[in-house]
Amino acid sequence: MIELLIVIAIAAILATVAVPALQGTIRDFRQKSALSLLVSDLNQARGEAIKRNSRVLLCVRNAAGTGCAGTTNWLSGWVVCTTDAVTSTACDAASSPNPFIVRPALDTSLTLVASDAAAVALSNIRFSANSSQGAGGSAATLTLGGTWSGATAHTVTVAGTGNISKQ
Repeated sequence: MIELLIVIAIAAILATVAVPALQGTIRDFRQKSALSLLVSDLNQARGEAIKRNSRVLLCVRNAAGTGCAGTTNWLSGWVVCTTDAVTSTACDAASSPNPFIVRPALDTSLTLVASDAAAVALSNIRFSANSSQGAGGSAATLTLGGTWSGATAHTVTVAGTGNISKQ
């Protein structure tokens, strides 16, 4: 009986030490997964613009998930859809299916902001049929971070030429 209590006590001590490290690993995994998903959706939006020979918009999703929210709060998720005008901030209602990618809200422990929201009108990223980044061709930078101490920030940059890079 005493041996069993000693084994349980050792297991409890090991669990107490392991849980915080596991939580840090889970937070880092969530952040890297969100980063990969964002880059993947940007690449798909660029590819769809080329394939469809039309403009494609990646923007903050509205509450219903049917279009753009017109805000800079990327934590609510994003949509990828076709758009009908060069400077449009809305999905083209005539296109079907539109939007063709709808991402849910991110985990509340993450932060996602447009570093240059003025250059990226309300944080919309547009790709034209030649894969360049929308009207004016200005670069867009999104920064994905975390709310916990020691969180590293990762940036995704979409150049005016449409090139997508992450750091």
